[in-house]
Amino acid sequence: MEDSEIKKQQDMTWLEHLQRNSWEPEVIISGISLAFLFVIPSRLFDVSVMLMQDYGLEMIPAMLILVYFSVIISVFKIFLVTHLLMRFVWAGMLGITYAFPDGIVKEKLFKLSQSVDYNPPQYYLLKLERWCSMLYGAPIVVAIPIFTFTLYLIVLIAIYLVFNLNFDIVYVVFMVSLIGFSLASLMRSKSKVKDFVGKSMTGTVGAIYQSNLGKWFFVSFSLGLLVLASPFMVQDLSGFWVYYANTNTVDSDYEWPDDRGYFEEYNPDGKRFARMWTPSKTVSGDVLNLYLARYEREENSIPQMNSLLPESDSIEWKKVESLADQYRVYVNDSLVNAEKWVKVRAGHARQMALLGQIPIDQLPPGIHEVRLEKLTYLPPFLGGGHELRHRKKWARFEFIKE
Repeated sequence: MEDSEIKKQQDMTWLEHLQRNSWEPEVIISGISLAFLFVIPSRLFDVSVMLMQDYGLEMIPAMLILVYFSVIISVFKIFLVTHLLMRFVWAGMLGITYAFPDGIVKEKLFKLSQSVDYNPPQYYLLKLERWCSMLYGAPIVVAIPIFTFTLYLIVLIAIYLVFNLNFDIVYVVFMVSLIGFSLASLMRSKSKVKDFVGKSMTGTVGAIYQSNLGKWFFVSFSLGLLVLASPFMVQDLSGFWVYYANTNTVDSDYEWPDDRGYFEEYNPDGKRFARMWTPSKTVSGDVLNLYLARYEREENSIPQMNSLLPESDSIEWKKVESLADQYRVYVNDSLVNAEKWVKVRAGHARQMALLGQIPIDQLPPGIHEVRLEKLTYLPPFLGGGHELRHRKKWARFEFIKE
């Protein structure tokens, strides 16, 4: 019994020592984590695009994965940046308490300030210590559940890709699972799911914050956190929609083409091209080397396209024999054909594409336009889809012939 008490006292002494010196690992972990967190979103963006182009992942699941990870990363960014700022203030207060151990000497103040009851610096130092420690554990409550759901979604997407399923099936299973799990967790009566959630790290931490800060304050705080994270999420998703191969280019981008998305010389970061590109804006010679971005799902949709073409009276398109047949290239509104399209890996990212040489020997020197139209197949989704679309504004850029 005595040995048990001694062991318990040793554990408490160790825990108290750890709590008093927790600021050191907190600052180190925050700094290192932030360095990675500001790099990860761009890598996730690239991975999501690669999954769409090279492995046939549809736009919705790719965006869901990117959104969920963006929420997690944004939440940690907010907390870690706030934590570091508060630790800077804490370090300042700690320096003040060391430099001025006597605190405030009222006799040396102006008389109009001597009547104020000032708090000692130790008061703010302890408050900041408590806030920093409290703030450091808060992301667990928001980030871990979202991360768990994201891993579950990734498993479902892997099954959908391996067995070539329709994504609406996976989406329904995912949403029904989330709704069922949420309802089981919120039930008043006792259940295994409710006990599992309550006894998990997330449930325990959430209960601690709710019981000490107030349940409605905690709920409002969590929702406010997601609102604060939204600007980071918008930034992480910026430009992602252009990789949705089933749609036209947005009108503003179509009227004002971004050279970074069409010319290798203006793409120093090595990003994947979304639709088409060429090495240089200035061309000297009789041909324009044009690359068409390859999407796995679009190539696999050729049988569905051919089955729907006879039924589509509004779409005039020849039978699709290959991926190249899904495109029409126009130079200054005149339909042109490359003698041959070959499969290559090109661009800084070495992405899969079709390469064709477009004849421009008849063009005079000056600025000319290249426009790309596409036949695309909308896959089934929640009762819709399984349709053909003729996208007349799929991509456009202008080049200069010397």
